[in-house]
Amino acid sequence: MQLVIPASPSRLAGLRRAVRTYLRGVQDEVADDVVLALNEVATNAVLYGSSGGQPVEVVVQVDDGWVEASVLDHGPQPPAGRLEAADTDELRAGGRGLWLLRRLVDEVRLERVRLGTRVTLRRAIRPAGTLAR
Repeated sequence: MQLVIPASPSRLAGLRRAVRTYLRGVQDEVADDVVLALNEVATNAVLYGSSGGQPVEVVVQVDDGWVEASVLDHGPQPPAGRLEAADTDELRAGGRGLWLLRRLVDEVRLERVRLGTRVTLRRAIRPAGTLAR
């Protein structure tokens, strides 16, 4: 699933609905966590990363036991320390988004690309009957 959404907070509800529909066959807990994490990333992209109202690109796919979602904005480079914060469990004022992401998904990758910043989230899909993480 690939979506391009305008850089408007009013479009985030539609994004959540579309992703929820796409993840219909995935366990509810996994889908809930991915939708919440993706909403956090897309909100930041819309509010802070979308330079000049550029649209935000979202890709979600289910493959080989994983849900992978990415958000690409077209904004400036993130502030210093933002990328490193993705790899820490420390909760800091103003840095709760990355802290939350690390608890919702198995992998968080932030990267500066030619067009802006891409955040990729990955969450394992566990076979039915196995214990949650």
